[in-house]
Amino acid sequence: MATIVSVAALLLALLALAYAWKLQRELDAARGRLDRYNRALFKVEESMRTLREQLEETTVRLRVELLQRTGDARFTPEMTVREALLLHPQAQQILAGFHLGGCSSCAVEPDATLAALCASRGVDAAELLANLNQLLGAREDHNGLGPFQRVKVPNVHLEIE
Repeated sequence: MATIVSVAALLLALLALAYAWKLQRELDAARGRLDRYNRALFKVEESMRTLREQLEETTVRLRVELLQRTGDARFTPEMTVREALLLHPQAQQILAGFHLGGCSSCAVEPDATLAALCASRGVDAAELLANLNQLLGAREDHNGLGPFQRVKVPNVHLEIE
C-alpha cells in the first residue's frame, strides 16, 4: 500500500512538474509578445511625438506667413519666441540684446510668449516690442516720444561708489 501511495505521489509530482514547465513556456511566449507590443508602442509614441513637433512647427510657420501676407506683421506680447524669430531674421539680435536667448545663461523656451518671457526675466515688454516692431518698419509714435531706438543692454553691470 505504501508503494502505491509513493508511486501515486511520484506521478502527481511529475504531472505538477510538467504542468509548471508548460506554464513557464506560456509565460515566456507571453513575455515575448509583450516585448514586441512595447517596442511597437514605443515606435508609435516616437512617431506621434515627431509628427506633433512637425505640426507645431508648420502651424507656427503658417501663422507667421499669414501675418506677412496680410500685412498685419507685427510683434505682439502673445507671440511666441519661435514666431518672433520666424517673423524677422534679426529678432534674435534684439532678444539677445535684452538677454533673452543668445547664450547658455540667457536660454529661452521657443514656445514661451514674449509677455511671459519679459515677466519672468524682468524686462520691460513695451520696450522690447517697440524695438522688435522697429525691425518691421513700424515706426509708431508712443506718447510723443518719437520712434524707439534699438537698445543693447550690457552684459556686465558696474556699480561705482
